[in-house]
Amino acid sequence: MASALVLSACGGNSTAVPDTAFTLQLLHVSDADGSDSTALNSVANLSGLINKFRAQYPQQTLTVSSGDNVIPGPRFNAADNSAAMRSILGREAVGRGDIAMLNAMGIQASALGNHELDLGTGTFKDMVASQSSGGQVVWPGAQFPYLSFNTNFTSDTNTVSITGTNGAPADELKAKVAGWTRVQVGNQTIGVIGASSPVFKNITSTGGLVIEPSLSAAGEVNVDALAAKLQQGVDAMTAAGIDKIVMLAHMQSIAVEKALAAKLKNVDIIVAGGSNTRLADSDDKLRSGEVSAGDYPFQTKDAAGNPVVVVNVDADYKYLGRFMAPFDSKGVLIPQRFDRALSGAWATNETNDTAGDVTPSGKVIQIRDGLKGVIAAKDGEFYGLSSVFLEGRRAFVRTEETNLGNLSADANLAYAQALDPSAQISFKNGGGIRAELGFVKALAGSTAAPELLAPQANTEVKRPEGAVSRLMIEAAFKFDNKLWVFDVSAARLHALLEHGVGDVENTGGRFPQVSGFSFSFDPAAAKGTLASDGSSTTPGRVRSLKVGNDVLVRNGVVQGDPNRTFRLVTLNFLATGGDSYKFGSTDSAGTGLVNLRKLDAADSNAALALGGGVNLPAGGEQDALAEYLKKFHATVPFNVKDTPAAQDLRIQNLSQRSDTVLN
Repeated sequence: MASALVLSACGGNSTAVPDTAFTLQLLHVSDADGSDSTALNSVANLSGLINKFRAQYPQQTLTVSSGDNVIPGPRFNAADNSAAMRSILGREAVGRGDIAMLNAMGIQASALGNHELDLGTGTFKDMVASQSSGGQVVWPGAQFPYLSFNTNFTSDTNTVSITGTNGAPADELKAKVAGWTRVQVGNQTIGVIGASSPVFKNITSTGGLVIEPSLSAAGEVNVDALAAKLQQGVDAMTAAGIDKIVMLAHMQSIAVEKALAAKLKNVDIIVAGGSNTRLADSDDKLRSGEVSAGDYPFQTKDAAGNPVVVVNVDADYKYLGRFMAPFDSKGVLIPQRFDRALSGAWATNETNDTAGDVTPSGKVIQIRDGLKGVIAAKDGEFYGLSSVFLEGRRAFVRTEETNLGNLSADANLAYAQALDPSAQISFKNGGGIRAELGFVKALAGSTAAPELLAPQANTEVKRPEGAVSRLMIEAAFKFDNKLWVFDVSAARLHALLEHGVGDVENTGGRFPQVSGFSFSFDPAAAKGTLASDGSSTTPGRVRSLKVGNDVLVRNGVVQGDPNRTFRLVTLNFLATGGDSYKFGSTDSAGTGLVNLRKLDAADSNAALALGGGVNLPAGGEQDALAEYLKKFHATVPFNVKDTPAAQDLRIQNLSQRSDTVLN
């Protein structure tokens, strides 16, 4: 190809555009962690698109994921159904259905996402590692490496055994974890490096993993320090002679990935993950009602002044990202030669597996249908009724009181009181609620807000309108955190709430949902200063707090004896430091909690006290809500509508309403 000339904007000067020495076709997905139905209905058509595009450029294609390929919930758990899934997977276990579909689609590398770790590093290892029985491989594991250069996998007792060597070929790192790998694409070697956000420590179960750098005292990511750490891996790649480098980054915020692009050297493409950002070209045909959140690709210069791009597409297999990356003879991207007709977000189809004249993977269809069969059976198992939409969407449960947050907190308290009548209050994190219970109906062709409806009927499994099924409960409370009961002081409860509302502007998962008490907060106020043990030292955002008739906080100051205690039920995730909560006290058993009682699966008396007969593990949030619905709403539907923040009573946001907590 002859060199092209690009005229400058002034003076008629011209700059030669380098010839294209190699074009990489990068296919990418991420974040299959939202709607199970959307993901399962879309995945077959997605596999067909991958097959079609790979066949067009068989010697130029790299297929990757930027993480969150799995998440606890119905789809995740359905893979553990031995009768339905053993013949499909070889050996059934949670999460393996998702991994098997990625294997069938030919994913060659993935970043480590936070949801891969939600059930701990042991479960993550069981999904990724191969498994043998009687000398035969019964589960091949992930047929691609999970990558994160800034994660020390050898510091964890589970992942140390599956840690591979940085720089080894991807084929040698199947069913392993590493920092970076090399992939042979035609006659070119592509370096692929992984990056995981340091915030994982606060939002998932990292076990013994050490993710660098440490967060700031305010819980924020130091992008400069993160870039410096990742640059070490990039430098090792360039020292090995690799001149085309793709970074798979799971940063939760595309702003961080964009910032990294400008601070790193010699990274050509960053595939973003965790933020569900829908980047698209102006000529991309998006799904009905959806719009672009920015140009595909995002273009900037790296720290050395060379071109670098950031790409991302929306979640749940709704889109396949496709970037045609032209490189010159020195391995530098040529932005002037980007092909916008081929590059961009390619929408998938939920109702036609072969839409777009594609041939989907037969294995993907087999796995999908097996999972859907298990899920369908669970949707026919229902426990109670609701005549209203139960608000569990991320933007709401992480910023304000919602009716589902209240219902769940009430259920947890009732469950605890069945065993411990002295339990008074319930406290949980909004980030543990992963989905709404109901139906969001967007009217075709309308710009009006969608209609929020109660759960709709599923005639296929004879579930009536308004019925709340096991499938819904498992989807909304994917983590099924266990319930723990213990004493908390007035001062400590104040500090816990101060921490809970301290990140409301960033929709942090630590935002509380409560029962048995009410409080107000001012999001415009400075955050309260917390001591290293989590105790409150100065007034902050929490202005009023009341349990029954007992006033604990007035004008931001603890009232009465700060050491008087209240019996609290919360989640084991929070009690052990999740979302950076610090409960502070110690007991003789060394649990870190006073007068602790764990309502674990071995103790089913609470379930029996509430009625029993629910086919869910005892001691967790799922069973608590199911038992509560069965006892109180089996025939009389739950009918408390969600209210806007201006009308909330348990959690009063003083930027939206006046303070009536103490009135």
